Amino acid sequence: MNARTLNLLFSVTMAALLPGTAPAVNVFSMGDLPIRYMTDEDRNMLMAAVFGTLDRTAEGKTVRWENPKTGAHGDLTPRASFDRAGQSCRDLEVANSARGHDNRIVLTLCKQPDGEWKIEPQ
Repeated sequence: MNARTLNLLFSVTMAALLPGTAPAVNVFSMGDLPIRYMTDEDRNMLMAAVFGTLDRTAEGKTVRWENPKTGAHGDLTPRASFDRAGQSCRDLEVANSARGHDNRIVLTLCKQPDGEWKIEPQ
């Protein structure tokens, strides 16, 4: 997993816990969030789906990702696209499931000048 993917994965995970305070949260306190029960392969598939959805999917269209080996899966639905301070941003509904643990959250992500998507504080 590259640094870009790890950064977004950590941000998505932490935003699911406490939006706006991701850097201050201990990654081992994730409770029963599905991400805790995902394999590296699951997380790689999720992140590839997130990037692809943000870059190529129209508002209201749902993209499903699934790892048939583990059963981990989720749905990604862009809800809105807008500009904020000159950056392209999107609200993304993220619903994931792994080993019987489910979570749903809506995140706002903005595309940085280097092409990387970053979570905006709520």
